[in-house]
Amino acid sequence: MTDAKQLDALFPLPSLRPSSICPEWVPGVTYESKVTISKALKKNHVQRHAFVNEYGFHNHTSHHLLAVFAMGAPAPLFEEIFGDHAQRTLPTLESPGVITKDNFYDHIGDRRFYDAYLHYFHDIVLEQGASAVVEEYVFSRAANFPEPESDNNPRQIIVRSLAMLYHPMIYLGYGLEFGIPGLVAEGLAQSVVHPLQGQGLLSVADFRAQNEYSGGGSGLVSSFASLVLSKERNGLNIKHSSVHVLTILGRILRDDRFSSSSLSLSPKEHPSEVLTHYDQVARDLGDAMRSHIQGWTVNGSDTIDVKNKVEELCWMNALLYGVGGWGGRNETPDRKFNADFFFMHMVTSALFLPSMVTYLSASSITQLLRTYLISSITWWVARGRPVLPIREFYTSVSATPVPYGTTKVTSAPGTLTSESVSPNPWLPILQTTIVHADDHLCKLQRALAHFASKYGDRPVGYFSAFAEIDSGGLEGAEVLDGSLFVRAAGLTADKLGWMREGQARGEWSYGAFYTRD
Repeated sequence: MTDAKQLDALFPLPSLRPSSICPEWVPGVTYESKVTISKALKKNHVQRHAFVNEYGFHNHTSHHLLAVFAMGAPAPLFEEIFGDHAQRTLPTLESPGVITKDNFYDHIGDRRFYDAYLHYFHDIVLEQGASAVVEEYVFSRAANFPEPESDNNPRQIIVRSLAMLYHPMIYLGYGLEFGIPGLVAEGLAQSVVHPLQGQGLLSVADFRAQNEYSGGGSGLVSSFASLVLSKERNGLNIKHSSVHVLTILGRILRDDRFSSSSLSLSPKEHPSEVLTHYDQVARDLGDAMRSHIQGWTVNGSDTIDVKNKVEELCWMNALLYGVGGWGGRNETPDRKFNADFFFMHMVTSALFLPSMVTYLSASSITQLLRTYLISSITWWVARGRPVLPIREFYTSVSATPVPYGTTKVTSAPGTLTSESVSPNPWLPILQTTIVHADDHLCKLQRALAHFASKYGDRPVGYFSAFAEIDSGGLEGAEVLDGSLFVRAAGLTADKLGWMREGQARGEWSYGAFYTRD
């Protein structure tokens, strides 16, 4: 049982971002909102279980709370959110045994022991600090490929932390970003009890090689803070020292081994069944994917290289979700946008890469980013490897989306002229998102808004070097610019519904992209 003093230590008031590359809060956060959300997070931690059904789907209460908190939501909304989620979650379930240092790995992959692992991590996270514990229990050799290794139940906690659509990583990310040890403990416990999905994504040879390449090193908090005034800050003149992710996408689009027909992929009735596609791609094409990403190297001790690699991953997943979803729009009933539920998680999880690399050692940063890359590509292929019609997307999708039902505003004489009803389209998008009933939408729009704040100034032509088809590039990359994120956000708002403005609630898409591949 967690006493009140320990609970206060596990759930302090949310703190500001740990480094300059992490998301900023939207104005609206108050002391009252910090106190209220802290109370809601404590209640969720003590009263509600991490999993909501027999499939291992997740309790999203803390995600929902912190996403809208960071967008400036008012304090009364947090109690309403907790109450809504309490109706859809399970009460805390006691584990059948206790977890200690001696039996720690005896029950990995067993959800019944979640509560026992959670209490184990309560103590050591507070004693040793989040960074040290994440290093030891997620990224160390012992946590992944011990010597000798057990064939009966491989550990590979890095891979487990990305299982079930990245949820353990997302919990860890929230804890690190907002300075909440209790959420770090939740993420660690989830990482350990999650199944080993995508077992072919990480090999012991790759693990060894990346550790040797990156060397040691401590967390990069101070280094990233110094980037605020760095000459490299805007990234416009950075030369890429390794293959770019856009080049990797181009190569895989032209590799027939990755087509849904070659893999005999077909739609599944239930979201839980889609995970079998992920496992199949990892098993059958793990070596082929590692070959494609071999040149994508990460020097975890170089803050500029790490920052660039994080940016590449954010662009990639936003591109797959936005352009891929628009390209596959005809596979949905309304033929407007395929807001793929699985690709959406790739975007929301990428938001936490900045917070994680801020606290990790150089070798762990390299392991995280490379494993995350291959996991994202695995999901792209598992969902049908949708085409990426970048040029058509930019000529067809608005960079100035407007709310549902908006008519031309008659401004007062002397008002400065704007071509759009919403001079800053992000403001109405965030406003409607705060009160939307869907607990994934706030995470998605917050991620896209952060990417826009960091990379929205990238001009047309920024990626031209990666558009050369003859050298394996991605067709249309030369027209990519920083408006990608607001275009994707506008499509999403239209798809899920502008509920605040009176539009009915919409739904995510689950049908994948198997028709055209």
